[in-house]
Amino acid sequence: MPKRSMMSKRCLRPQRDPLELIERMLTRTTLTTRRIGHGDVEEVGGRAFEEANERARLEKEDAVRKAIQETQERADKRLKEELENAHRIAEEDKRKALEDARLKAEETALRVRRARDQLEKERLAKLTWKLTKEKEEALKAQWEECERLKREAVAKAIAETTRRLRNEFALEKQLAIAKALKIARENFKKKLEETVRKTIEECERKAAEEAARVAKIHRAEVIRLENIIDDVKRINRDEVEAREWVQMDFRDLQRDYKRFLDYTDGKYHSDYMMRLRKHGMKYDHNWDRRDSEEVDLYLLPSFINFHTKMGNITPHDVTKPMSFAPVAR
Repeated sequence: MPKRSMMSKRCLRPQRDPLELIERMLTRTTLTTRRIGHGDVEEVGGRAFEEANERARLEKEDAVRKAIQETQERADKRLKEELENAHRIAEEDKRKALEDARLKAEETALRVRRARDQLEKERLAKLTWKLTKEKEEALKAQWEECERLKREAVAKAIAETTRRLRNEFALEKQLAIAKALKIARENFKKKLEETVRKTIEECERKAAEEAARVAKIHRAEVIRLENIIDDVKRINRDEVEAREWVQMDFRDLQRDYKRFLDYTDGKYHSDYMMRLRKHGMKYDHNWDRRDSEEVDLYLLPSFINFHTKMGNITPHDVTKPMSFAPVAR
C-alpha cells in the first residue's frame, strides 16, 4: 500500500487540474483502488481547497488594492464625496469578493460533495466542516484586514483633505483680509479727503462769517468814533470861539477897569459898573448837550465827563491831556 501511495503521488506530478484528477481517480478506478488512494484524494482535495482559497484570497487582495488605489486617486475631492465614494466602492468590492468567494466555495463544495458521495460520508463531512471553518476564519481574517486597510485609507484621505482645505481656507482668509484692508484704506482715504474738504469749506465759511462780523463791528466802531470825532471837532471849534470871546471880554473888562480907575478918585464903590457875562457863569454838572444849541459856550471837560459816564467814550479814545488855558496874545 505505501508503494501504491507513492505511485499515486508520482502520477499527480503533471500540471493538471486537481479537481479533474480527483474525478478521474474516482470514476476510472476500482473500489479497492479508491480505498487505497483515499489518503491521496484527501491530500489532493486539501491542496485543491488551499489553491482555491489562495486564489480567492489573491482576488480579494487585488480587489482591495484596486479599491485603495481608487480611493487614493479621489482624495483631492471634498471630504463628504470622498467618504461616500470610498464607502460605496469598499462595499461593492466587499460584496463582489464575498460573492466570488461564495460562488467558488459553493462550486468547490459541490465538487467535493459529488466526490464525497463515493467516499466515507462521516470523514468527508468532518473534512468539509474543517474546510468550512478554515474558510470562515480566512474570510474573517481577510475581512478584518480589508476593514483595517479601508479605515487607514479613509483616515489618510480625511487627513489629506482636511490639510488641503485648511491651507485653502488660510489662503482665502489672507486674501480676504488683504482685500478688506485695501478697501478700508481706500474708504478711509476718501473719507479723509471728504473730511478735509468739508473742514476747509467750514473754516472758510466761518472765516468769512468772522471777517464779515469783524468788518461790521469795525464799521460800527469807525462810525461811532467818527461821530465822536465830529462832536469833538465841533466842541473844540466852539471852545476855541468861546475862548476867543472870553479873552476879548477879559481885555474889554481890563480896559474898562483901567478907564474906570483913570476917571475915578477911588473913594466910591465901582461894583455897579461890572456887568455879568456868560464866561463867568457856572453850569450845572448835569448839563445836557441837547441844549447846546441854546447857549453860546460849551465846556469840553464837562462834555467828555458826560459821554464817559454814558459809555460813549472809553479811556483809549482820549490819547493825550488837553489844556484849556487862554492863549496869550
